[in-house]
Amino acid sequence: MDKNQQILDLLEQLHSQTGIDFSIRETDVDEEATISVLKNMLHAGYNSTSKEGFWRSLLLGILSQEEILQGSHRFHIDKDSLFFPIFVAAKQPFSSTEQSIFSQLFLSGADSIIPIDDCHLVILRQLKQPLSEEDMLTMVKNLQNTVETEAMISINVSYDQPCSSLDALPGNFLNISTAMEIGSTFYPTQHIFWAHNLGMGKLIYHLPKEICEEYIKDHFRGIRVDDMDEETIHTIFVFLESGLNIAECARKLFLHRNTLIYRLDKIQKLTGLDIRKFDDAMTCKVAMMMSNYLLQND
Repeated sequence: MDKNQQILDLLEQLHSQTGIDFSIRETDVDEEATISVLKNMLHAGYNSTSKEGFWRSLLLGILSQEEILQGSHRFHIDKDSLFFPIFVAAKQPFSSTEQSIFSQLFLSGADSIIPIDDCHLVILRQLKQPLSEEDMLTMVKNLQNTVETEAMISINVSYDQPCSSLDALPGNFLNISTAMEIGSTFYPTQHIFWAHNLGMGKLIYHLPKEICEEYIKDHFRGIRVDDMDEETIHTIFVFLESGLNIAECARKLFLHRNTLIYRLDKIQKLTGLDIRKFDDAMTCKVAMMMSNYLLQND
């Protein structure tokens, strides 16, 4: 994450904490100093005398080494544990009823619930032994299913490998919050995102906007996703999802084969790409992902 984005994130955290919109005018203070000041403001506002406040401040990276050590002693945290934060995001702010359900489900044993803002929280689990990739995914799926069944809300969830020290938690939280942003932007039909399985979205997320715009201009005739109708977008998505198989795609779309071929010809005239060919299909996929990314950040 670059320094400008870090500053924007800290300003957003201050807004979530205080309800006040902060902005930065032209100043001679460099970016590092600005980040330090904003972290100090956040630090002053959090109630780090509570365990929840300690965990939140730790995840946000605004505690010193001495404060981390003091907090681990004060709250009797087992430093031999593995720490497994699971980031949960909802489209709407969590209601008091939903927050109560979270408490009933997860406030037991060594679990902690850490609100980040109105729509985001972290469920922090302390583990005694490492988990395989399959075990991690199973735990996260079970958590998601339980929440959606009991609270009757739709959530997205992101996670990373458990970490073995408190010092590693801020980096872990940065990874899972970035994974949430990448996953929500590039894979809107998915709801669980692992920080090490974000595919092409992770690459595009770290590209400058100018590179994405140039790619779309050079390889996609400058067309953006919002220039296409829903039928065209859905046809492209299902065709790529069907492995470029015309029969399979026609079945999923409930179309006659000839109707699908007509649509694919129409897409070729629009974009200059014959997505029946692998290279053109990949070019189309990348261009559409870049276009969605640009739309999210306009």
